[in-house]
Amino acid sequence: MSIDDIAAAWVAREDRAPLTQDEAAMRDAWLQADARHFGAYARAHAVLARTDRARALSAGGMGRAYTPHAPRRARRVLRWVVAAAAAVGVLAIGVQRHEPGNEYYATRKGEILRVPLQDGSAITLDSDSQVRVRFSERRRDIQLLQGEALFDVAKNPDRPFVVRADDTDVTAVGTSFAVSLTERRSGGVEVLVREGVVDVADTQGAVAPTRLVANYRALANRSHGIRIEAVPTDDVDQQLAWREGMLSFNGDTLSVAAAQFMRYSDTRIVIDDPLVGSRRIVGLYSASDPAGFARSVALSLGLVVQQDGNVVRLSSPDTAPHMARSMQ
Repeated sequence: MSIDDIAAAWVAREDRAPLTQDEAAMRDAWLQADARHFGAYARAHAVLARTDRARALSAGGMGRAYTPHAPRRARRVLRWVVAAAAAVGVLAIGVQRHEPGNEYYATRKGEILRVPLQDGSAITLDSDSQVRVRFSERRRDIQLLQGEALFDVAKNPDRPFVVRADDTDVTAVGTSFAVSLTERRSGGVEVLVREGVVDVADTQGAVAPTRLVANYRALANRSHGIRIEAVPTDDVDQQLAWREGMLSFNGDTLSVAAAQFMRYSDTRIVIDDPLVGSRRIVGLYSASDPAGFARSVALSLGLVVQQDGNVVRLSSPDTAPHMARSMQ
């Protein structure tokens, strides 16, 4: 049997019923025997997640997006994959470069990478993201150079963990939080706290520091200061769905969703009509399938979808004939 066939067999067995202790040991031994096994195993679970999503869409009607809570079993298993992969330092193909006193990690478009750090902390990098890591005896310094990352911080009160993104410093002792340079509303830095407490401060001292607790978000912008928002627990999980290759939208416009998909795929969603772009959507979608997303929202919103190579256009039925002629 091929690696993919064995991986699929394990996933099918897990889906039927919980593994026995001996079966779990056999699976773990197989996963650790070859780094390629992790990739095949993750792909098999991705197929399972997409199958669950298709079933949910069929049950709820092809025109409606399914609820973000549907694939919880698959999400739990994928989190196990992340943890197991961290044990051997492999999750996705990423770039790692060592510089004097620094470590540099980056992901390409469509990749997700979990990086275990020497202190027991971990960084999960979103698609097309970059970080630089520099540890000293007194501090743990991370610089987010591009994109978004989730930081799971090992507690050490004597050695603060500081993430710098543009002109914003985020300081934690032991917590879990995400920092994003792709924030689409304020044009600044977004900090989302999943667990614990962090301090958010402007590096130039122009804005008063802010303490942020779990289920809160800070939007930091030099011209507007630091704005604080409460975030329901379920919304926190949805906003971090990218860790599992998914994008969650909760009242976002189609234009915003199209911009998000560009971070994960070379296929572009083009919306020429501002009225179409302002339509709002709710649902959970595969980040690597913008065409599938376009087809789904076209059905649910009564739009027309047309694809020409790597360009997918969404338009209203009134303008669709004109758009089809212009693409010829």
